[in-house]
Amino acid sequence: MLVAAMALVGAPAVALTAFCVGESCAPEGGVATAVPFCPLPADLRAGIEAGFRQGRSPDVMAATAGSEVVTIVDGTPVSWPSTAPHDARVPIVFWGAGVSGAPLPDGTGLDQIAPTLASILSFDRPHPQVRAGVAVDGLASGQRPRLVVVIAMKGVGTAAFDAQRATRRSIRNLTSEGAGTLEGSTGSLPLDPAASLTTIGTGALPTQHGITASFVRNDKGELTPAWGDDAPLSVVSTLAEDLDRRFGERSSIGLVARDASDRGLVGGSWYPEHDHDDVRVGADPLASVGSMLDRGFGADDTPDMIAVSLGGSAAKMIRTTIAIDSLVRQAQVPATFVLAGTGQASTVTTASSIADDVDTAIGAPVVTAAVAGGLFLDQAVMAANDITSDDVVRGMDAMKGPDGTPLFADAYPGFAISFSRYC
Repeated sequence: MLVAAMALVGAPAVALTAFCVGESCAPEGGVATAVPFCPLPADLRAGIEAGFRQGRSPDVMAATAGSEVVTIVDGTPVSWPSTAPHDARVPIVFWGAGVSGAPLPDGTGLDQIAPTLASILSFDRPHPQVRAGVAVDGLASGQRPRLVVVIAMKGVGTAAFDAQRATRRSIRNLTSEGAGTLEGSTGSLPLDPAASLTTIGTGALPTQHGITASFVRNDKGELTPAWGDDAPLSVVSTLAEDLDRRFGERSSIGLVARDASDRGLVGGSWYPEHDHDDVRVGADPLASVGSMLDRGFGADDTPDMIAVSLGGSAAKMIRTTIAIDSLVRQAQVPATFVLAGTGQASTVTTASSIADDVDTAIGAPVVTAAVAGGLFLDQAVMAANDITSDDVVRGMDAMKGPDGTPLFADAYPGFAISFSRYC
């Protein structure tokens, strides 16, 4: 017992020494070595921390020094976090039944969408303390809708509306019927759509819900596509799952998705007893919503939900959104609508070859998969070739951008983020 107690007391000191906090790693000359992850700007670190979960996130992670590094995620180019200015602003708009029209504050996060919808539905979700998101005050009017329609624009941030006057005007028109802002926040980095969509669905940040990217590790340590076969579920339930649970599976839940990884908008099988949601991957959004309305979505007082993920240009997505709104109104279903972007996609459409470059630098095929912001490593290959994650970090630190300067501002083992409080 005494040995155990001494180990616990000494643990912080061990962590401080391991990560060279302060001058704990300073050589005799008095120059301290760099602390992994800590050299990055504080706001960048905060975004990456919110997007990280130990055991699910990449083994080695990095932020670029200015040159853009891009990974293609379900056809959407996603930039790695960078010390260069990054735009994580997203549009968020609520309108329809149950929305009071009170101002939506700038800085409202994607994690506030689910709790705000729950407030509009007068629905108390279980265990609110496990989710960062809180409802926007004053937005619920007291009228309870029969249907909630969540529309997510993949790969779209506020910058897309800044560049197109017509789409910006459309957003303002929707806002005039409810409440909205073009200065919303994703709350986390990188801007991987799978992570942002699950944030919308759960009301939690990726560090809480665990769907950190398009690939995640499951409880067996196996790498799987997010929401694919053998993939881990979200650590916390979605609003749709809580509705199903509360109303004894009588709530109808529908999802019209571009990709299987969009499942985070409604979730999967978080509760052991569940019915089968109406999930349509790759289907036409407008026809699918019409079909669900014909099936009785929103027909009774038990609240239902339809979630739709859209892709393409911002203008096309706005046109589809307006058409869905018109379709629901024609069905005379009292509905609350919310529209949100997942974060601005890169304008660079060619994926970076970071994985191949790392394999070449290391001299072995160590990279299993690349996601925006990091690399998953093949532990068997590393063990067979006596390679460590530090070797991969050193290889990434040595990479140069097009201008000959270091490509990465900092590369570090993923677990270094867990000790960021010592920075």
